[in-house]
Amino acid sequence: MWIILNYSCWAILFINFIWGLTRSIKKHVIDSMMIARLFYWIIVISQVVISLRSFHRHPLLVVIGALVTLGVIALSETAYGRKQDVNYSPKLMWWLLLATPLAILVQTLVNY
Repeated sequence: MWIILNYSCWAILFINFIWGLTRSIKKHVIDSMMIARLFYWIIVISQVVISLRSFHRHPLLVVIGALVTLGVIALSETAYGRKQDVNYSPKLMWWLLLATPLAILVQTLVNY
């Protein structure tokens, strides 16, 4: 159950990043940011539960997965913050779109 919840939240978050960071209307960006915050909290909670069950098998992968997930969260907050300001760079969105599948890959390695 937690693994399915984790993967579905990652998928929704990934689509939300694309949708929110390509909008030009500030209200849509703020809505996307609020949706992203909801889903990454669910991701963090599900990853903690999965990590507690998998730590004895893959301790290094659990730590790497946690760090990559926190990096994606920090990168998303930076991207949304800069999108609301004037100094937004599309490079942030590309970094985010590359880091999210990496986090999903590490989480998949932790699960199996």
